[in-house]
Amino acid sequence: MGRGALSDVAYTSVAEKAKKAGSATHEGERRQQQGLGLHELVDPAGFELIRRSISWLEPEDDHFVLLRGVAMLEETRLDTTASMGNNVDIAMEVLPKTYKLLSSGEAAVLARYDLQMITSIFGDIQDAPKGPVLCRSQAEMDERIAAQMTLMVPVRDGGDVPEDPQYGIFGGAYLTAAGINRYGLKYYDFTVSDAPGRHEIRPNWLLKIFGPSVFEKVAENGFQIDRKNVPSTKQTVASLLERAHAFFLQVGSSADATSFWRSVFGFDRCVIIPRVKLLPYVKAAIIGLTEGTLDLQTLEDYLRYANMSAEDARAIKRAVAHIPIGAQMALPNFDKIPLRGAKFAKKGDIWPIGTVVTGVSAPAVAPETEETDMWL
Repeated sequence: MGRGALSDVAYTSVAEKAKKAGSATHEGERRQQQGLGLHELVDPAGFELIRRSISWLEPEDDHFVLLRGVAMLEETRLDTTASMGNNVDIAMEVLPKTYKLLSSGEAAVLARYDLQMITSIFGDIQDAPKGPVLCRSQAEMDERIAAQMTLMVPVRDGGDVPEDPQYGIFGGAYLTAAGINRYGLKYYDFTVSDAPGRHEIRPNWLLKIFGPSVFEKVAENGFQIDRKNVPSTKQTVASLLERAHAFFLQVGSSADATSFWRSVFGFDRCVIIPRVKLLPYVKAAIIGLTEGTLDLQTLEDYLRYANMSAEDARAIKRAVAHIPIGAQMALPNFDKIPLRGAKFAKKGDIWPIGTVVTGVSAPAVAPETEETDMWL
């Protein structure tokens, strides 16, 4: 996990190096060709499996200071097979826009938090010989977001229907520890594909993807899963929704994909988008509406302010109008979380010195192992 925020200069350095190499994922694909396997930073079995999002407390005299606000995790899980094969390249290209809309721009919808991002990519288990079924980065806040994209290995070709994002969703549901949950709030999780998935999660594939300790790590993270009775994709999404505002973003108009994912996520959490390059705006719209920093009356103006065409702004408004608006605002302690500059007695504390908060109801979180404008 980094210490700073994503700057244009730092991003450009990573992006230019990748561009000269020929693709956003040249480094990861080169490792694959050399037989080195996935880099530990993006291997789902790497770094003890659990991805952790932790607020940064800086020591100062006899206390600690919250540098940038409470950590807010956002994970995006991208299909990289067949027609979706260049999604990592697109995600790299639009990363600065995504980061500014969510965290650092003058109209950022998550401005009060410290944004930390996980990028995941998935394929089809039938295409496994061509590349890994899942790559999953660490939760990062600076140029490491882009750098870890370069270590991934997209399948790029392979079959188009169905795909296997359910293993990435399993990681999101059971192998993620997000500090924001300790306040009774939720983080954000997006799965992006143009195809239906499968209802079954196979234990043998969990072992192949996450390694032999996967069920022990799931238990360490607060869940008990019997390897002989692994939850279905729908049950896994239900577990994810206890901790995250999770959405399926369907690229294109496949009726099979729409039917499948609505049966898994529900109608109100499936959003159909015309093309992947609109992801920064779609995610900002969904998060802004969920956080209450945007509403449907101002959404088009916000998107136009973010340099979208009027046609695309109207299309996104229509696409997201049915989501659970204001869902984050309705959760405990939404208006009570610490803001940047708050002082804490010691690392691991979630409330600043002298704060008394009662009635918190939050899901269990694995122990930590590491130390305004017109729209807001």
